[in-house]
Amino acid sequence: MNNAQIREPASFGKRREPHTIVVSRNGKTRQFVIRPVFFSIAVCSAIMLMVGYFSATAYLVFRDDLISASFANQARVKHEYEDRIAALRTKLDRVTSRQLLDQQAIEARVQELMARQDSIGQRSSRMTNLLDAAKKRGLNATRTTGAIPVPTLNPVKTDNITTGSIDTSNTQIQTASSYQSFVKTDNPYSPTLSTNFTQELFGSVAQQIGVIDTSQRAEVDELRIAAASKAAKITSILKSSGVRVPQMPKSGVGGPFVPLDHSVPFEAHLEALESTLDHYDNISGIARKMPFANPIPGAQISSRFGHRKDPFNGRSAMHSGMDFKATTGTPVLATGDGVIIKAGRNGGYGKVVEVRHQDGIISRYAHLSRISVRNGQKVRLGQTIGKVGSTGRSTGPHLHYEVRKNGDARNPSSYMKTGFKLRGLL
Repeated sequence: MNNAQIREPASFGKRREPHTIVVSRNGKTRQFVIRPVFFSIAVCSAIMLMVGYFSATAYLVFRDDLISASFANQARVKHEYEDRIAALRTKLDRVTSRQLLDQQAIEARVQELMARQDSIGQRSSRMTNLLDAAKKRGLNATRTTGAIPVPTLNPVKTDNITTGSIDTSNTQIQTASSYQSFVKTDNPYSPTLSTNFTQELFGSVAQQIGVIDTSQRAEVDELRIAAASKAAKITSILKSSGVRVPQMPKSGVGGPFVPLDHSVPFEAHLEALESTLDHYDNISGIARKMPFANPIPGAQISSRFGHRKDPFNGRSAMHSGMDFKATTGTPVLATGDGVIIKAGRNGGYGKVVEVRHQDGIISRYAHLSRISVRNGQKVRLGQTIGKVGSTGRSTGPHLHYEVRKNGDARNPSSYMKTGFKLRGLL
């Protein structure tokens, strides 16, 4: 290879000339050498100025659109907040209205329960007197309430807005679960509450008042039925014995025991019980005024009513009464309520006591050793009127007992049988 074929790179051995700025003025020439670093800085600055210029120009061109978009966004956010505020206000109004309605319902329910409580408290005195009167007559209900408890209901404190201000510390105010268990039963007296809220708040109190009211009605009605049943039995026995008895007055409440209707006023049940007790007293009073009892309970009968041989002459004679064998001094009891029309000696009867009863009936007690009553005195059933003796035409100590109606002798045994049927009813 010759020298002509060997070539060196064009830049080999050459130096890169620096950037030079030549300035000629008035025939004078000046040269300024610009170093690469400064040249790069100048170029970059020029580029940045151009970018800034174009950016500013673009901003000025699109500024109105950007401002409009910003305002639109702000308006949209504002409308959203206004919608939310309006919705919250509507919800608050609803809650406030509901709270006011709840408060009104609570106040109405409190007034209703307090009125029922006062009614139960007021009726207790009258009911207690009737129950005592019934027990004195031997009448008892199968279920008894005993002492009548009256639940205490305090007024509920609330404010005008906050339902949460209701004081639920009272132990009588329980949740609806306990009350619902009462409502779900077949009890016809379960009270009907207006709202679920009042059910939860006053369910327990209403239940207690309802139970007390129901128990009172049931006990009063059972006592009335017991009195009416006894009066009916006494009436039937008296009628079978030929005694005239009045009819029981009609009552607005009657019939067998059925679940009571609260639409019937409680006073109607009390009045029915009072009327039935009065009728029972009337009927039992008639029975007490008849000589149905035994003048010497437990004594042996030595001679009955009817024909017999006279103990003195042995001839057949009519025995107008019954003889009871007893020792001298044995108490002789009145066989019914009445008035003493004779207390003294009467021929062969010896010392005798005669008692006038009802319907022209007279009971006579003869051969007494002692008389314990006087003429015109009122005597009660079972009262001692004398003592057994042997005065008058008598063979020994005994009681001669007669029953006469309108002057005619009647068999005392039939009256005593009636008295046996009446045992336990008077």
